[in-house]
Amino acid sequence: MPKISAGELEVNYQIKGAGDPLLLVIGLSFSLLDWGTAFPELLAQHYKVILFDNRDAGETSQSTYPYTIAQMADDAASLLIALGEPKAHVFGVSMGGMIAQHFALNHADKLNKLILGCTAAGGTCSEFGDASGLLTGNILPLLFTPEFTRDHQTDLTKLLQMTTPFHSQGGTLQRQLQAMHTHDTCNLLSKITAPTLVITGDRDPVIPPQNSGFLAQKIPGAQQATIKNASHGFCFSHPNDTASALINFLQHP
Repeated sequence: MPKISAGELEVNYQIKGAGDPLLLVIGLSFSLLDWGTAFPELLAQHYKVILFDNRDAGETSQSTYPYTIAQMADDAASLLIALGEPKAHVFGVSMGGMIAQHFALNHADKLNKLILGCTAAGGTCSEFGDASGLLTGNILPLLFTPEFTRDHQTDLTKLLQMTTPFHSQGGTLQRQLQAMHTHDTCNLLSKITAPTLVITGDRDPVIPPQNSGFLAQKIPGAQQATIKNASHGFCFSHPNDTASALINFLQHP
């Protein structure tokens, strides 16, 4: 996959499809491979889908110092500039949804519509579940319902074999975790001006659904969608439902 200089980073990215740009921002530790293939391909039938690795993940540059979620939003803005894209729709999941919130606050001129997936405002207004499995490598219970894991063992084994080598670990993971602790938009959400969709799985144990309810309540005019029988990894487990919700939101005023 190609890399491009964006700000101080060499960013690993991939582009699928054509049309209005849609930037996908992945979550903690993960690389662009963790979107799987089905979900990006569905979106690419309608949009120019831009996937990339955050700093300290995948094949993008490692950082040499601690940083904030706001700085990771600056990275995303720098990538759009480097790619010659003046504006884009932005969809961020989990930590990527935190990055997307700061993108909306600090780079509103580069944002068309905003989609926040399975994420939270941080600070004291959020409730987080147990994500310790990320540190132990036991991530399937975090991402998928027991039923989905049972019924898709082969596919999930292949996914992990492909993606795990590109996950953050050690110092890179610690820096991303430290960045997450800088995230607090509790009192800033009312300043988001972009049309916004908040979407989550109804069985998310990592960032429980009530966090999405708070975001939708505080962001002016925000819409809300819930993927039924879905956990934190609903983009992979429910690609058709998720893509349909996004496309419907993006195509209608």
